[in-house]
Amino acid sequence: MAEVVPETDEQSLQQFLSDSPWDYLAVMNQVAEDANVMLGGKESALLIDESSVVKKGNHSVGVARQWCGRLGKVDNCQVGVFAALSKGSDVCLIDSELYLPKVWTESTERCDKARVPAEKREPSSKLDIAL
Repeated sequence: MAEVVPETDEQSLQQFLSDSPWDYLAVMNQVAEDANVMLGGKESALLIDESSVVKKGNHSVGVARQWCGRLGKVDNCQVGVFAALSKGSDVCLIDSELYLPKVWTESTERCDKARVPAEKREPSSKLDIAL
């Protein structure tokens, strides 16, 4: 983004994403509405899938030893559940949520330090997140 947005840099974009009081849900809802206008209809499909990112350490939110589909084994990673709307070869991400494993939902201290919102600290399966 920093390469294509005029008069910006990585630091200001990171500050915007991490510390600015913007409403993620409102943005994703607008993206979903726009995607539905462009891609919705009889030939469209809603795609829901999980994806994992290999991580070292344990400070990033949701990182734990868990099934990592990318590696095909249990390893240290983050897992997210993603929803996309597609029509033919066109596709748009319309929602996503990070999966929090039990070691995260059971640790108030860890969630506080990572600023995980209280409503996201309840244990949820990946299926529950998708639904």
